[in-house]
Amino acid sequence: MVGVQELAFLALGFICTIISWIKLRPIYAAWMTGNLILFASVNYFRSIPRYTLTMFPIFILFGLLSQNRFWAGVLTVWSLLFFALFAVLFARGEWAF
Repeated sequence: MVGVQELAFLALGFICTIISWIKLRPIYAAWMTGNLILFASVNYFRSIPRYTLTMFPIFILFGLLSQNRFWAGVLTVWSLLFFALFAVLFARGEWAF
């Protein structure tokens, strides 16, 4: 699961970086591009979900996306499912590698 999460968050960061060049201010897009290059240019991927949190314009993009009622529901369900998954893993003691 660790490798899958790393790649999923790398893909999320990449897609949101591309969209930020279209939808957001150039300084936000430059911030996202710099962060993506920084944590994707290492020898091995480690803690990419944590580093993705520094890409704060993703939350702005999610806010823009949630203006549509359908996508707001999708984001809510997605967030709740992943919250439940990680809460159960934490409660079982599987919070570390």
